Amino acid sequence: MRMPRPAPVRRLLDALVAALVLAVVFIASGPPAGAQATQEYRIGPGDKLNITVFGQSDLSGPVVVDGSGRIAFPLLGQIDADGKTLSELQAEITVALNRDFLVDPKVSIEIANYRPFFILGRVNKPGSYPYIEGMSVRMAVALVGGFTRRAREDPVTLIRGDDPAKKSREVGLDEIVLPGDTIQVERRLF
Repeated sequence: MRMPRPAPVRRLLDALVAALVLAVVFIASGPPAGAQATQEYRIGPGDKLNITVFGQSDLSGPVVVDGSGRIAFPLLGQIDADGKTLSELQAEITVALNRDFLVDPKVSIEIANYRPFFILGRVNKPGSYPYIEGMSVRMAVALVGGFTRRAREDPVTLIRGDDPAKKSREVGLDEIVLPGDTIQVERRLF
């Protein structure tokens, strides 16, 4: 015959099981939709960066990534930034300054302005627009004044700005837009 467990032990086991279930659900759900885009962000032409070298005001300030993906940096000249993460570019600048010019430089880089996204086709105001972090296709369409009367509203065609092959794919309105992306809204048949 089994004896019932004392109430405090049972409550403890119930709490442990509940915590385990919550942990499994949290891990399985993954990061929020926009979180991965921010963590893996790659610098590209049109991005404006704020570079700070602590204690060196003449080496600090805003820089814009030019059309070839390079930035002009004092003492170091042209640096290729295209396709690098912020931490990769930060490490490259730190190593170059440490090697030839400064002792143990502290470099910080942040995005001041993301490169724009583009929206074409059957929307009221097609063109280039400033990127807003976490923006979905639906939000981008709202930003440009909505769909025209003849627009095929869902799906739309998306070309990722960082895709070297510039492959287009059809996506829904809740797809996250990234800097440099091109959204094409096609005409509906009827």
